[in-house]
Amino acid sequence: MKQERVILSFIFVLIGLLVAGILFYFYQSTKVVNNAPSNVTSSPTPTVGAKSNIFITLNQPTDEVVVDNKTLQISGKTITNATIVIITDSNQFVLQPTSQGNFSTTVTLDNGQNLITIQAIAQNGETVSVKRTVTYSTENF
Repeated sequence: MKQERVILSFIFVLIGLLVAGILFYFYQSTKVVNNAPSNVTSSPTPTVGAKSNIFITLNQPTDEVVVDNKTLQISGKTITNATIVIITDSNQFVLQPTSQGNFSTTVTLDNGQNLITIQAIAQNGETVSVKRTVTYSTENF
């Protein structure tokens, strides 16, 4: 008796799948596909503006350096009319570069790892920044 129920259930599932497949086929065949050309509008491509001329090049410090001196010299070069902003974990400094674009200052480091961000801001508002990680440690390696 149980075996007959399993066989009948299997047969009814197959019949159900067959009926569903036939209905799906008829449904898909009655769909109308519109092959008319669509009205495509193209948007103008944006033009690339003038290339930014702001830059910042750091001479000191190098990234991921470990130092044993509490003071650190930061120096580099940028465009002449930029404003230099140096942000450390505990201080902020604002500098103006020389007529050749050179800048230099000394910052005091906190114990351990210090994240230093040096940012050049042009008069037109463009910015560029460089990040350095400097670790102050008095340990002997």
